[in-house]
Amino acid sequence: SSRGKERKSRKSIFGNNPGRLSPGESATLAKASGKGPFDVMRQTWEDACSPYNSPASLSAIIRTPKCYHISSLNENAAKRLCRRYSQKLIQHTTCQLLRTYPAATRIDSSNPHPLIFWLHGIQLVALNYQTDDLPLQLNAAMFEANGGCGYVLKPPVLWDKNCSMYQQFCPLERDLDNKEPAIYSLTIVSGQNVCPSNSTGSPCIEIDVLGMPLDSCHFRTKPIHRNTLNPMWNEQFLFRVHFEDLVFLRFAVVENNSSAVTAQRIIPLKALKRGYRHVQLYNLHNEALEISSLFINSRRMEESPSGNSLPSSMLFSMGERKAAVTYKVTIHGIPGPEPFTVFNVSGGTTAAQLLQQLLATTKGTESCAADYFLMEEKSFISKEKSECRKPPFQRVIGPEEGLVQLLNSWFPEEGYVGRIIFKTREENLNERNFFQEAKEDAAIGSEDDSFFVQVHDVSPEQPRTVIKAPRFSTAQDVIQQTLCKAKYSYSILSNPNPSDYVLLEEVTKEPANKKSSTPKPSQRILSDQECVFQAQSKWKGAGKFILKLKEQVQAARDDKRKGISFTSELKKLTKSSKQYRGFISPPLQVLPDSPQSKDERSACSLTFSDIME
Repeated sequence: SSRGKERKSRKSIFGNNPGRLSPGESATLAKASGKGPFDVMRQTWEDACSPYNSPASLSAIIRTPKCYHISSLNENAAKRLCRRYSQKLIQHTTCQLLRTYPAATRIDSSNPHPLIFWLHGIQLVALNYQTDDLPLQLNAAMFEANGGCGYVLKPPVLWDKNCSMYQQFCPLERDLDNKEPAIYSLTIVSGQNVCPSNSTGSPCIEIDVLGMPLDSCHFRTKPIHRNTLNPMWNEQFLFRVHFEDLVFLRFAVVENNSSAVTAQRIIPLKALKRGYRHVQLYNLHNEALEISSLFINSRRMEESPSGNSLPSSMLFSMGERKAAVTYKVTIHGIPGPEPFTVFNVSGGTTAAQLLQQLLATTKGTESCAADYFLMEEKSFISKEKSECRKPPFQRVIGPEEGLVQLLNSWFPEEGYVGRIIFKTREENLNERNFFQEAKEDAAIGSEDDSFFVQVHDVSPEQPRTVIKAPRFSTAQDVIQQTLCKAKYSYSILSNPNPSDYVLLEEVTKEPANKKSSTPKPSQRILSDQECVFQAQSKWKGAGKFILKLKEQVQAARDDKRKGISFTSELKKLTKSSKQYRGFISPPLQVLPDSPQSKDERSACSLTFSDIME
């Protein structure tokens, strides 16, 4: 019927319905009184072909929408357009607003996934605000990066004609030929109070990379048994990303036994900064948890194009925008009080350009630029203590070498740390001579001129510490290094002077017979200038060094002296008592003319015996 045809014509979003009047349009298409539809169409055609109007065809007038027109589509209709007319839909949304809303069949107030609509340039994606699900959390993360103002600029590939992939980008493609993706490294180090409502759970982390279907992937860490306060994972994941402008990372804390999500966080990949970061977690209602966070390490690695392939980051962004992105480069060894200086560079900055910028801003470098150069140094990290430490690898950076590409070529996962050093030609020659002399001295001298010493009872917060000292170190040198290592302890802060401490040597000699009793350790105090290495090499059993205050040692000595004097006096008394008990007195001669009676004599003898006892 004619009513059905009119309804079908109204469904088209790529043009206006000639039977409906839009606000601001002229009333030439309105049905005039006394004229049929054919007369109205003829009048419109004549007006369009008049010399006072622009020469446009009838189809162009009908199918060219106005800039203020907006179309509202059902979720299912929008998905159908995304599948069938992907590039046409992107072209339509470059100059027209488009809105989509949830289907009427969602009686549970659930939400559609908005990412597929954003990838096709649809500006307005209506969601059910009363349901806290993944699409609503993703919508909050989309506008969180821009301060929650409600407006985010679309990626350049969806609207910029200067972009190389403009009108060639199809988000639903599974294969992108001649396009090298960027490689991201994400390490989940640890967590802090990841399950606030369950302290005895076994948490694990699920990572979802949300983007176009080619970039989407899922990872999961191992569960940590019954530890939600400070679980440690230390797991690294690598994933590839082609279209970085609309990719999100979702971190979900899942309880392993019940598979329940206890905390989550969604972050745009562009907003995730490289390096070690704390990511604050949110609850399921997207409210911040103050004491819950994840400790992660993220890193973006530069694409490695091979053959005719090009990096995808260059294809999906315009050159002006890529050149406007700034990076921070740390340069070591610049003359001045600071050990390093940070410079802002662009993506195309070379080593020669940075060197000129460095010489222009640094004082004391007025000589020729040819006298200076930049050097790359890679220091290898030994994972085990017994492993021999390798010398650092050094090379001169070429003048036309890109600095951003150099930084992205470093892989700390391979066991080294890189840095850029500012050098002069003279310093380079002196270092070569120094290293050559050091090698000769090392060949002549011993292999190792240092030793490890363990000091006990440093402080209540640090019961013991191990330091590496030269072999000629004295007791005061070891005490000074020990105090420097434990300088933040409260007991050390109250007595920071090394001369107030002494080293107490305690050695337990092994008994000659196994059946003998447990041997007692022997202790002695090292003098301030005594060599610790020589004292340690003389041990014939288990020994250790104990850090003591001189006041404590003096008090112990006084107590010991008092104890010795008391025991000596006690021994004298016991000896005298034994002598009196073993003494036999000679018989008393009784004179005949003695005036004393027998009673008096007995009384005298009793008194004397009492006194003796």
